[in-house]
Amino acid sequence: MSAISPSDEMVMSLATLSVNPFELSFEQLESSLAATADAGYTGISVWPFTLPMAGVDVSWLVDRLAELQLSHPVTEAAFGWLNSDRDAAAAEIGSLSEYATAVGSREVVAVTMESTLPSMDETAACFRALCQAAGDSGLQVSVEFLPWTGIPDLATAWEIIQRADCDNSGIMVDTWHWFRQPGGPNPDLLRQIPSEKLRVVQLCDAAAELPNDMDIATETMTARLLPGDGAVDFAEVLGIITDSGASPIWFPEVFSTTLAAGGPQTMAPQVLAASRSVME
Repeated sequence: MSAISPSDEMVMSLATLSVNPFELSFEQLESSLAATADAGYTGISVWPFTLPMAGVDVSWLVDRLAELQLSHPVTEAAFGWLNSDRDAAAAEIGSLSEYATAVGSREVVAVTMESTLPSMDETAACFRALCQAAGDSGLQVSVEFLPWTGIPDLATAWEIIQRADCDNSGIMVDTWHWFRQPGGPNPDLLRQIPSEKLRVVQLCDAAAELPNDMDIATETMTARLLPGDGAVDFAEVLGIITDSGASPIWFPEVFSTTLAAGGPQTMAPQVLAASRSVME
């Protein structure tokens, strides 16, 4: 596996630096941005809906990122692309595309929180519409599979992409989701996916077994581990990705209330050091 180089993008998921990622004060935003820059990341990703909580708008964020020399290459996330109300789905991607363009993103992430999908033909048609709308703004779209949803695994995400057949489509590989997906890691399929479709990799780790006192949705938002501290075989999964010739955006996403309680200035460098350690 190729080691990370200083030129590779390393993007902090800013929500992970808050004990409650769904709340964001101005003080938390500012301290998280400063900690990310100080630690040596190349960029960040902010959930757009949290900015009003912090009392700032997109123009403030753009200016602050320029001051800190941070990029914002990934915008998260399109949730409503499977909405039967196609006008609502179009409005969501329109708003996300506007945000992504303003902050300089090139990638929009697509997920679903629904437990089941419509027919695969309808799912692919909806995803195709999403990709076409994003493409009008020069954006790419990466599907993120979440183990407890209707897109639970790499195989389902890949089928959607193949059926939709869009040049600007891809897959986000989150190593926690990779490990917890139904049936476990699927290295044989990952080896078959073209390098140009592997554009974003989120780095985090998982315990060998789901803790007895929590469900999978709770674990993913509160109890992820630093890369290298759990059971994910990083040599395998990252080796497949880098050996394919892919040059993804590396995107640590360690949701951990324990680590976040230490504050952004402590957590940000911890996550960066751990992420680099599994890529050597």
